[in-house]
Order: sequence, then C-alpha cells, then structure tokens
Amino acid sequence: MKTRLYLIVALASVTAFQPGSPARAADEPAFTPLFNGRDLEGLYTFLQKHGKGRDPDRVVTIEDGAIHLYKHAAEGSEVVMGYISTKREYGDFHLRFEYRWGDKKFKPRYALKRDAGLYYHIIGPDAIWPTAVQYQIEQTNVGDLVLLYGYTVDTWIDPKTKKAAQSTFLPADKGGEAKVQGGKGIFYQKHLAGDHELEGWNKAEIIVKDGSITHILNGRVLNQGKNLRYADPKRDGAIRRVDRGRIAIEIEAAEIYFRVVEIKDLSASSTGERRK
Repeated sequence: MKTRLYLIVALASVTAFQPGSPARAADEPAFTPLFNGRDLEGLYTFLQKHGKGRDPDRVVTIEDGAIHLYKHAAEGSEVVMGYISTKREYGDFHLRFEYRWGDKKFKPRYALKRDAGLYYHIIGPDAIWPTAVQYQIEQTNVGDLVLLYGYTVDTWIDPKTKKAAQSTFLPADKGGEAKVQGGKGIFYQKHLAGDHELEGWNKAEIIVKDGSITHILNGRVLNQGKNLRYADPKRDGAIRRVDRGRIAIEIEAAEIYFRVVEIKDLSASSTGERRK
C-alpha cells in the first residue's frame, strides 16, 4: 500500500509538470530557479586539479539560457571532471530540469557511454565523487539510483535480477521484491527496465520527501526508495537519517546541456503540513 501511495504522489507531481495542466492553488509552493539562465549566482564549480570556484579550462559556458559543458574542449581531448553545486542545502523538495546531449566525448571516458548526473543530499567536503545520492544520467541508464559512500535505502527490485551485480527497480505492486540497497563504496540500482530517453531535450525530476525518493524521466517513474539513511564513519558506522544537503550537476567528460533547473520546497513549513 505504501509503495502504491508513493507512486500516486509522484505521478501527481508529474501531472503538474505537463503543459496545459490546471493552475496551482494560491497556497501551493512555487518552483524557483536553482540556475537563473544567466550566470552561476548561488552556485559554484568544483573541478579536478582546479578545486572550488576555478575554471581556467572554460568547462562551463552559459548560453541561450542553458549550461553548456565542454563547449571549448576538442573531441577526444583529456578533460577535468567535477560538478556545479548549490551553495546552500535543501531538504524535502521536487526538483526538475531539462538536459540534452552534445556530440563530443572526452578522455578519460572517450570509449565509454556519455555520462553525467544530478547529485542530491551531498554532505561533507567537496570531492570529485562526493558523499551523496545521484540521479544517473548516462546513455541507456538514465534514472539509475546511485548511492555513494554510506547511503542506504529500502527499495524494490525485479526478482529476476536479484543475483545480478546491479539489480533492476520494480515496484512492489508489479511484483517487485523488497531489498535494502547501498552501503560502503558506490552502489548502483538500475532504473525500471526499458530505454525511456528521447532524442533532444529530456525532462527529469527528483522528488524527495520524508526519506522517500523518486526518480522520473519524461513523466515515467523509473526508481524509488524509502527510509533513506547514512552510515556515519565518524560515529563508528552509526545509522542516521540525512534529510538535507547540497545539489549538484555532475560534469563527467561528455558534452551536455542543462536548462530550466528549478526546485519546489516540499517541507512541512512550506506546505502547511503537520509533522507527527
């Protein structure tokens, strides 16, 4: 029943994302930009070799209201990787953004699939692969759930894939089997079976609410979990809930564009809900 409820909530949010949907209620929180379409106000870069706030290679270009990654890099050249992060932390939210691939790929991932991602609930110091949860953006694998360095979640998987190195999400009401995913290192859970990515611009969404997470691509729920938690190495692996963190666009050696990056606050204080 809980799984079905999560799906209903997520799909209701997707409906609000479609053109021509009814106007939001006056007291409903609005989406606000994380990226203003002009510059990196409220954001900062963190790049290999260069660290925080330095981009001498011009990895990040802003044009026509979009972030263009690796515009100035030559095809097949060696590039630095990293991310563009928010300066502030965010808790319960509905995040949505659009992306499309460019043509170029670069070393050290030149022979691999085009790759990027959207980190959320980043905690701790900046690192090229930070302690975070990730919405994977990799060709044929968009919507995968990536748990980095101690994050764990309760989810549901296709029983046919439970012995695979990376199991595949399947909702409980479709026959999915309960599974605890994550832990040490970097852990991947594949998205709902199928290739849901389109040519050109794609619309991606992440909903985080009371420890539950939902990944959506072009209106389709591709991954879900609940009871998101973190094994804190500073406390001998003690489990604690993490309910907020920084958000970042991953930069990973593939030309890509991002636009309309915006967020809606789903916290109790903004929605008027009462916490029990």
